[in-house]
Amino acid sequence: MDVSYYGYLAQTIPPREIARALAMRARRALLRGRPFFFDWPARPVPAQMAPPPAVLRAPAGLDGTAILREAEAALRGELPLFGQRKSCGSPIDYHRDPLAPGIEYDPSVPGERVDLFQRGADAKVMWEVGRLPQLWRFAQAFSLTGNPSWAQAWRETVRHFRDTNPAGLGVQWACAMEVSLRAMSVALTQGLVRDAVDAPFLTDFLEEHCTWVAGHLEETGAIRTNHYAADLVGLVVVGALFPGLRRWFDAFAPRLWEEIPRQCRADGTHFESSTGYHRLCAEMFLAAVLSARAAGLSAPDRVERAVRGLFRSLAAMLKPSGEMPQIGDLDSCRGLPLAPRSALDASFVADATAPEWAWIPSAQRFISEPRRDSAVLPDAGVAVLRSGDAWMCLSAGPNGQGGTGGHAHNDKNSVELSFGSFDVLVDRGTYVYARDPQERNARRGTAAHNTVQVDGLEQNRIIAGRLFALPDTARAGIAAMERRDGFDLAAGEHRGYERSGIVHRRVAALGTDCAAFVDELRGRGEHLFQSRWHVPHESVIQRRATAGEQERLAALQRSGLTFGYDLERCVEVAGKALFAFGATLPWDVSVGHSDVSPGYAEKKPARCIRIDAAGAAPARLFTAVLFLRKP
Repeated sequence: MDVSYYGYLAQTIPPREIARALAMRARRALLRGRPFFFDWPARPVPAQMAPPPAVLRAPAGLDGTAILREAEAALRGELPLFGQRKSCGSPIDYHRDPLAPGIEYDPSVPGERVDLFQRGADAKVMWEVGRLPQLWRFAQAFSLTGNPSWAQAWRETVRHFRDTNPAGLGVQWACAMEVSLRAMSVALTQGLVRDAVDAPFLTDFLEEHCTWVAGHLEETGAIRTNHYAADLVGLVVVGALFPGLRRWFDAFAPRLWEEIPRQCRADGTHFESSTGYHRLCAEMFLAAVLSARAAGLSAPDRVERAVRGLFRSLAAMLKPSGEMPQIGDLDSCRGLPLAPRSALDASFVADATAPEWAWIPSAQRFISEPRRDSAVLPDAGVAVLRSGDAWMCLSAGPNGQGGTGGHAHNDKNSVELSFGSFDVLVDRGTYVYARDPQERNARRGTAAHNTVQVDGLEQNRIIAGRLFALPDTARAGIAAMERRDGFDLAAGEHRGYERSGIVHRRVAALGTDCAAFVDELRGRGEHLFQSRWHVPHESVIQRRATAGEQERLAALQRSGLTFGYDLERCVEVAGKALFAFGATLPWDVSVGHSDVSPGYAEKKPARCIRIDAAGAAPARLFTAVLFLRKP
C-alpha cells in the first residue's frame, strides 16, 4: 500500500466527498447492483403511442460519400475505431479484441467479475466496438438514400448484439459508462430509422441498459469523473427520447444537471485536464441537452452555459489546421461521431458549415466562433499564442479530477508548435492504457513532453500500479501573458522539481515565422537539465546556420529572447524548420529515434531532439525555431 498516496488524497479531497463515496458503496452493497427504485414498474407502452422525438435530422444536399463508404465497410465487419477502420469479424465478434486477436473475453462471466487487466488486454478496445459505432453510419445511410436495407442493417445490429451479449454478462457489461453510451447511440440514431424499427423491441433493449447502469453508477470513488457523467447522460437521453422510459429522465436528469457545471471550470474547460476528454464530454453533454429539448423538456441555463463554454474553450485551442493539441490523454472516442474525422480533428466546434451540424441543426447555438487571437485559459493553465498562421500552445495547468490525476500528464511547461499546416512540435500522445502499463507511464511521464526535466525526476510522482493516479504537487500555472516587440509571449511556471531545489519558469514567444523559448531554472546546487523537443518527422539533420538564418537569430537576440545561440550546432527538421540552442551552462545536442501517437492505438515514427546541460543553478536554456519559407 502506498501510504503517501493515500495521505495525499486525504489532504486533497474534501471530507464530504469521501463520506459520499463511502455511502454510495454501502448502498450498492445493500442493493446488490439493483437501482434504488428497482421495483418500480415500467410504464406500459401504448400501441398507438406517438413516435419518440428525434434529435438528428436528415440533411438536405449533404455529400454523403464518406458516410456511405464507412457504412458499406461496416457491413463487412470493418468498424471505425479510434478514428481508424479495423476489421472486427463478420458477424461482429464482441468478445475478441480486433487489435490483439489472441485476447478473448468469456461472455458467460458477470460483468462485475470480468478481468479487465489480464496480461496484454485492453478492454477499451472492446468497449469501443460495443458502443456500436456502425449504427451511426447505417442510420445516416438510410436517411441519405431511403434504402430500407440500411434500416434492416441497423435493426439486425441491435438484435445481434443483444443475442450475443446477454444483459449483465461479459466485457460489454463491465463498465457502466460503456453500457450508457451504447444506449445513447441506439436512442439517438433510432430517430433516423424509427419508421422502420419496432418500438417495443427497442424499449426492452434500452430498459435493460438503463436498469444496469442505474445499479452500477460510477459514483463510488472519492472523485466523480467523466465516467459518472457519462452514466447519467445515457439515462437522460434514453429517458427523454422514449416516453415509455421517462422515469429514467425524471430520476437522473437532476443529477446530471448538477454534475455538468461541477465538471466544467469557469474558463470553460473540463476538469479532466485532457483535450480528448474535453471534446468527448462536450459532445455527450450536448446530446443530453438537445434530447431534453427535443422532448419538450429543458436543461437549466447554467447547464447550457457550461456546455457552450466547453465548445468555446476548445475552439480557442485549435491549431490553424483545425486539430486540437494533445493535452493529457487522448483515447480518440467521440460522443457524436456524425462525420468521419481523424482522432485530433476538432475543427467542427468552430465551423458552422461542418457536416455534424447539418445532422443536428438544433445545436447551432452551441457552435463557437473561430479564434484568431491569442488566448489564455487560466483555470486549465493553457496559453494559446497566434501570430498570422503561426500557432503555439503552452500547457502549465493542474492535474485532472481535482488534482488527483485522472487523464492528466506530466506536461508542465510543455509546448506544441505549428506554422500553418506544418507541425513542428507535438505531444507524444497516449497510445494505450492497460495493454502496456510501462508504455502508458512512459508516455504520461515528463520525458515524453516538450519541456525541461531536472535530474531525471518526474514533475509529479507516478504511482506504481495506478495508471490514472498523478498527485498534483507541481502547482503549475500560467504566470504572465503579453504582446511585446511584435511577439506574443506567455510564461508558465511550476514547482515539480522543488524537492531538488529547482523552480522551472518557461517564457515562450511566437512571431509570424519564428518562436523562442527561455527556460529559467531557479535554485541552487549542481544539476542535470534535459530539454526535449519531439518532432513528428523523420528527416532531422544537424548543420550550421546559413547567413540568412544567422541574421534572423540575431534579430531574436536583439529582442532579448536569448543569451546567444550556437550557430554551428543547429538542427533542421523536414527542411522546413531550424532549431538553434544556447545556454548559460555547457551543453550537448543529440537526435534520437522516437515515435508519436496522434490517436489511441496509433503510432508513427518521429525524432526527439535533446539538449543536456549540467552544472550549477540558477541556469537558463535558450531555444529558437525558425520557419524556413522555401519556394
